[in-house]
Amino acid sequence: MKHFLNILKYSLVLSLVVTMASCGGGDDDDGGTDVDPTIAIAEALTKGQASFSNVTPPDGASTLDWSSMTLTFTGSVDGGTYATTNSPNTNVWPANGNWAFKEGTDGKVIVRDGTTDVTVSVGTAELTTTFSVDQPATGGRIKQIGGEWDFEFAFPQ
Repeated sequence: MKHFLNILKYSLVLSLVVTMASCGGGDDDDGGTDVDPTIAIAEALTKGQASFSNVTPPDGASTLDWSSMTLTFTGSVDGGTYATTNSPNTNVWPANGNWAFKEGTDGKVIVRDGTTDVTVSVGTAELTTTFSVDQPATGGRIKQIGGEWDFEFAFPQ
């Protein structure tokens, strides 16, 4: 019986050691909290004035000179305002307005002026925007602008 109790004690100690060993390590979490990706995108988006680099207008759109346009976003992860200078068509890029991140897009889409979804990609020195513009309905002559626009901007280094 004494021999049986010793085996039982050793078995309990061994199972305790195995249990404790299986609980340690193995977790890739560095102890930090999950960071909202929109925070980094908001910081990059609002870091200063971006100058026009390139545009891909929709098929059939009128050629416009965007070369002197600048774009500045201000605000935070909660959204903010934007302003442009020298936009040759305010139906495509208005002079100013509001922006906010679209829910569920991890900061990859902002909503401009509550109506236009703009896909954004922000790097250390560049900003790319893609969005669609509805062709304005007017009675007079108006340049063709309706369709998807892709803009590239550069941040100063």
